Amino acid sequence: MAVSDFERMNVSTGEVGTGNLFIGPDAQQFNLSGLNVLWSGVDTIRQLFQGRLKPELLSEVASAYDSGHGATISVNGTVFAVMSGRRGGFRYILQNREHGLTILIQNFYAEADNQGTHVKIEASPRWIYERSSDQIQQELMYWGRTFLSTMEPSGVAIHLAVDFQGWEPPSDFAQSFVTRAKTVSVHNGISSLEWESGSTINGRGETFTFGKPNSLQVCLYDKSKEVDVSDKRAFMEGIWQCSVNEQTFPDTCYDPEKPVWRLEIRYHHRIINELWQGTEIKPIVDFAGAVPHLTGLWRYGLERNRYEIKRDWNHPVWTKLRDDVFFGWDAPSLAYKRVKKEPGCGNEKNVILAFGNLLSVYARNHFNPRQAWDCLKTSGLWDDLAAYYRNRGIDKNDLFKLIEDGLIRRRLLTKVAS
Repeated sequence: MAVSDFERMNVSTGEVGTGNLFIGPDAQQFNLSGLNVLWSGVDTIRQLFQGRLKPELLSEVASAYDSGHGATISVNGTVFAVMSGRRGGFRYILQNREHGLTILIQNFYAEADNQGTHVKIEASPRWIYERSSDQIQQELMYWGRTFLSTMEPSGVAIHLAVDFQGWEPPSDFAQSFVTRAKTVSVHNGISSLEWESGSTINGRGETFTFGKPNSLQVCLYDKSKEVDVSDKRAFMEGIWQCSVNEQTFPDTCYDPEKPVWRLEIRYHHRIINELWQGTEIKPIVDFAGAVPHLTGLWRYGLERNRYEIKRDWNHPVWTKLRDDVFFGWDAPSLAYKRVKKEPGCGNEKNVILAFGNLLSVYARNHFNPRQAWDCLKTSGLWDDLAAYYRNRGIDKNDLFKLIEDGLIRRRLLTKVAS
């Protein structure tokens, strides 16, 4: 059955299809004139670049890292703290919170002198907000070329965000939310709860998260509380105070006495890849390629994950946020769809059995995760194993974590290490 929206009406003009009055099939009425969008935009960019690392600069980074805690390095006149990037799948992290960029260097799973995805740049909300789309693209490319020769973009992750006032999610919001995500979490400021889809929760939540970070994730949370935790109140209130509507113009419609809620649609680069491949459009591998599709991606996210007022009927709030928010461009006339996963090679069971047996052998011989990783790559199993997990949306970073967890589990819970 198709999902339906309440009919919209503009009470000032009588025009149907627009406005803030929503009329349901049983004559229910919702007037959302009090719902004010304060800001919409890109909150996070994670840009991947592939190429060959420049050995001289890599040597400087490595030397700085080896000097110990508190190490710094100056690159292009910007001073970065140098830290381990292993948890992010890279050897080094260069970070300058004041400047607003975090740069991950040298893919942990590829040799430094080989072509690979050796640079990942994460841009902060303030850095993004202070630049135009063209400036963002140019500066990201500039930093990519700083570290890599034969550099080219290889993927981008984007978080789209909308801040609004005038509506708050009810206590049963999570139970009325329709999503394919299996993981749901609700935080109320005091405690948190995570469950597989279908469970229930009592009480008002302050943060609702649907899906995992390495997929398509939807998050709704009280931004007016989060800005105090992240020390960004002055920055965000400066943005919110610029918002106006027809009733308040030229004064702001932002009310500092009311909570501000944020809805985020977070696209992992893998999902963006699946979308441009499935929709058969020009590859979206960098921010410039994503810009014309931002509004389309927003709507796609709110169509695939939705808040329902009753079965197969979108809540008017969801309809308004989906249709009235724009990210610089109108949504293209495209039916976005994710590429279908390719069928397996037919020996999945044998691959997984062999993988498990090898991990048991490695655990018995006290291999660390890196040694196990290197042995798997030369075992003759690697291509099938990588393909098996790739078809299930698990990248090399996640696979390395599976190996690490598998070794720990075998050592602690079985007799393989005795």
